[in-house]
Amino acid sequence: MRLSIFYQLAILFTCKALASSAPSESSLQQRTTPDIESPASFHNALPASIFKRQNVDGPDSAAGEPGHGGRRTIKTTPAQRRTFRIAHGTIMATAFTIGFPTGAIFIRVLKPPNHVYIHAATQIISTLMAFAGMGLGIWLGLNVRYLDYVHTIIGFAVMGCLVIQPILGLIHHLRYKKVKRSTWWGFVHRWYGRTIVVVGIVNGGLGLLLAENTRAGEIAYAVVGGLAGLTYLMVVVQWIFRTRAVEKTAMKQKKDYMEPAGESREAVGLMHVP
Repeated sequence: MRLSIFYQLAILFTCKALASSAPSESSLQQRTTPDIESPASFHNALPASIFKRQNVDGPDSAAGEPGHGGRRTIKTTPAQRRTFRIAHGTIMATAFTIGFPTGAIFIRVLKPPNHVYIHAATQIISTLMAFAGMGLGIWLGLNVRYLDYVHTIIGFAVMGCLVIQPILGLIHHLRYKKVKRSTWWGFVHRWYGRTIVVVGIVNGGLGLLLAENTRAGEIAYAVVGGLAGLTYLMVVVQWIFRTRAVEKTAMKQKKDYMEPAGESREAVGLMHVP
């Protein structure tokens, strides 16, 4: 009997101890029901995978790249993106700082009629290079998600204008062959092309800033672009002075032929030729 009473007391004390250590209903409700207004509580209440950045350095994430980030349209590796970025910049820089200015210089310094064909061939090759570089740029834009940046928008505009330039050049050439003198088509063709090249070179600098290029690369690009512009400017100025000198010489020869010294045109017409 005494043993039975002892067991009953032991069970009673054990139940009381468990009841005192268990959390109350209110505290349990506070723990299980998150406070929506508290960011930390809200974060703990939801699965951690929602807030974890998925594949930050993986092939399908644009996080850490210039641009908007997010999911990539084309899965690539960082090494591939770096290679294509270098190729895009190199091709575009070569086309706009070397190719197009060189073709414009050829038309001024080479002798006719081959100067026209060499000029056209150089500009066509440079245009093809620019379109190849644009393809690489679109590929990069789909990867790093910056197709709506200023550099990209200006680039599309420049390439669209570049399509019209060969048409203007062909019309100018046909008109020049017909009338044997420069027309307003030539004026439009020249200044339209110069504007495209200048805007393209400036946009290349914006591309270097967007790609976070090194300071040495930016300086090298600026030097090459400046030298190309200065060389072209010197050639154009020299061509203008040379053209004016030739025109003055031709006018003087024509005047001397029409009006010989000491005699009028009437006297020359009445002169007897044996």
